[in-house]
Amino acid sequence: MNSVNSKISPLQVIRSSATVSVILLAVILWVYFSEPLTDAFWNDKLIDVLVLVPALGSAVAGTLLTSQFEKREIPYHIWQAFAVGLWFWVAGEITGMVNDAIYWDGVYPDFSLVDVCWLFGYFFLGLSLYYQLRLVYGARTRSRRRIYLGLVALVMFVTAGLTTWAERSGLGEGYAWIILFVTILYPVFDAAEGIAAIWLSLLFGRGQWSRPWWGLILFALADGIGTFYWLGGYDLIPLTVQTALNFISVAAYPASYMVAGLTLLSNYFILRYGEESGLLKVEKRKGLPEQK
Repeated sequence: MNSVNSKISPLQVIRSSATVSVILLAVILWVYFSEPLTDAFWNDKLIDVLVLVPALGSAVAGTLLTSQFEKREIPYHIWQAFAVGLWFWVAGEITGMVNDAIYWDGVYPDFSLVDVCWLFGYFFLGLSLYYQLRLVYGARTRSRRRIYLGLVALVMFVTAGLTTWAERSGLGEGYAWIILFVTILYPVFDAAEGIAAIWLSLLFGRGQWSRPWWGLILFALADGIGTFYWLGGYDLIPLTVQTALNFISVAAYPASYMVAGLTLLSNYFILRYGEESGLLKVEKRKGLPEQK
């Protein structure tokens, strides 16, 4: 454990980062609703660049947290997989910007490199969850494997059911069933992995370590609204509800990266500096157990 030598304490860094995040979120919402640039394409790209900032920040924070563990330790594998998943999502954000430049005035492909990046991201986040199960139930027990496979099966079953329902309801008309399945899979994965990881962390008495997963719950909200829009669901609701959903989606998406990044960075400081970080004392005042 290292000593804090900087004039700026980790607690101040977290508070400053949170303030910057709130300001950045406000700017993103302002750009989306006011459209300050005359060209819709450049308004969209400005938002993409602004969202890329917290996406990169969360991936870097995850990498820093991973560096605090030895490779032989299970937490190293948990947070390494988590960080790799975030880096794949960063790649997805960048690839999405490139796709927009290519297909903005044309027809987007049903499945592209962007989807590959998202799916690899989910794979590594799922792997992180698997290692977390291993930490809770032990390396040699079968419970972790049964729970993990059961969760995967449940996600696939729920996604298949929602896909079939959407198809029969006329949503996503013109798209193949498998394309609808992959699209609906995103918010279902977000919710399942986030809720499962938080439950495991709280069960194990490590609520502090569940917080990076809170971002996935926000992703589920944003992706769920995005999927509903993509399937044509906006045709079924009034304009006022559409505006409200747009606001929630636009806010929740970058906020998910921000929550993940801030909590990962907080845990990094706690591991590196301990009580000198000032973060553990804050947790005690809030009535939460000390995390080591």
